This record gives sequence, structure tokens and C-alpha cells, in this order.
Amino acid sequence: MVIKQEFSLLKSVPNLLHLKSSDLNKYVIDNGPRKVFVVLTLNKNKIKHFTTEKVFNLITDLEKRKRVAVVNIPEYNLFVTYNVPTRQIVLNLSPFNTDDIYSTQPDPKDLYTQMVYGILFSELINERIKVKESYYVPISSFLLSFFMGLFGKEFGLLGTYSSNISKLNFLINCYVLSSFFGIKGLKSYRLASASSGFQYKEVENKLDSYNFSDIENFIKALSDFGVMTGIDKYSFTNKIFRVAGLNFLPALEDLSRFICIVTCISMKGSSLVPTYLSKYGGDSFLRIVEISKIMFK
Repeated sequence: MVIKQEFSLLKSVPNLLHLKSSDLNKYVIDNGPRKVFVVLTLNKNKIKHFTTEKVFNLITDLEKRKRVAVVNIPEYNLFVTYNVPTRQIVLNLSPFNTDDIYSTQPDPKDLYTQMVYGILFSELINERIKVKESYYVPISSFLLSFFMGLFGKEFGLLGTYSSNISKLNFLINCYVLSSFFGIKGLKSYRLASASSGFQYKEVENKLDSYNFSDIENFIKALSDFGVMTGIDKYSFTNKIFRVAGLNFLPALEDLSRFICIVTCISMKGSSLVPTYLSKYGGDSFLRIVEISKIMFK
């Protein structure tokens, strides 16, 4: 599994924090984990999800709660991250436009979603969960469905240029294999070809000029190969942002973030990510959620 250092679509926002304890404390909310415990406990009966046992096991244990830091970092626009030096899950209140935790702010459903995301993210980036390379198949399938829903009509993939769908599928597979799993070159082309049904030999001479571990190269390939002619980083990012929100963008660049956000999509009532995105991918969506179900057993 590849852990990205920063996000291109978010203009180099870091994936993880590297703050000394004294520097992190400048942003810490007093008694933050205790307040999370109080709010979520009051709303426990309203929460129905496979993650509840592990979440409440953590927040009710004083020692385990030390793994969580609740902060307000205005210059960091992601709602969850991990601070490497202190080994803490970081819940950032800044995206909620609040400087503390109250009974209804942030919304308890969003606060719970933060906890789920944070616990799962911590397990993934510390590699306590091993994501098998074979998961590139359902991940690529979900993204194909998602991209078809967002871009299919605009670029004629639902009509005149439907023959390009297999090529789009191939390029998505190449990107997922390289960017998420570190599988590059000929091996990735063969696997991507087998999954998509696209015969890569006809474009083999062009493929090596793209670094498919980089999303900007992937977007360029979508245009250069005639799948989404003229698309660039900015039009791509703006469309994703409008439809799926800011929190979805990191999921397109980092495997751990992708699994976390798909898990959040499976939770009803949270506003952090549109839950209607669960309509994409069909069984592939459910297979991805199975990764987090293993961790939350």
C-alpha cells in the first residue's frame, strides 16, 4: 500500500501531520476526547453501524482516548488526519467552523463519522491492516462507475464514444495499481488489460511516458488518449468537488483515505461525504466496505 505525503488536487495539503507534542498542543481543544465521549454517548441509541462497538470501546477507555487529539487547525482543511510524532488520531474541528465541541455542533453524526474515519485511517497508515493487491479490481470498478456518472454524458461515453469505456477502465486500473499499490510498468498494464478487456498493445508505446502513480499524469492520460479530451486538473477537480465535496478529493490520491471515505459513505446521516455515492459500483462498493468490516470486528 502506498501512503501519499501530500495531495496534488488540494494544492500540496499534507496527508499526515508531523508536529511535535508542544506544537500540536497549540491547537488542542481542552478535554476534547472527553467531550467526544459525552456527545456520542448521549446519541449512542441513534447510531446504527457495524463500527459502533470498536468506536465506543475506544472513547470509553481513558487510556485509549489518549490516542485521540481534538484540534482546531484553520490552515488545515481536512477533518481527519494522523500526527506521526505523537501517534495520535487527529480530529480537526476547523472544517465545521467551530472552535469547540457542543451538544449539537459539530453534528453528532459527523463527530461519529470523524471517529470512524480516524480509527480506520490510523490502522491503515500504520499497516495494521494489510490490503490485498487484488482489491484493485473492486476499487477500479467503483471509480469507473463513479467517473461514468460524473463525466459520461459530457464526454460522450454514454453514447457516441461508448467504445472508449474499456479504455477508461484500463487507465483507471493502471492508476489504481500504480498509485494505490505501487505496481507499475508492464505488470500493471497486463493486470489492467485483464480487468478491463482493453488490449493495451495498441498503445503500449505511449504508456511508459506517463507516471500513473501521479493523479495529474492520470488526468493528462485521460485527455491524451481521447477518453476525456481536453480535461485538465482544474476541470477534473472542480467537477469532483461540486458533486462529492472536498473530503472526497484525498480519496482519489491515497488508498487509506479511499477506504476510509467509502466506509463513511456507508454511514447514514453524515454530511461529511454524500452517502448517495453508495449507488456507484454495486457489489464493488460492498467489497471495499468489507475491508473496514474486518478491522472493526
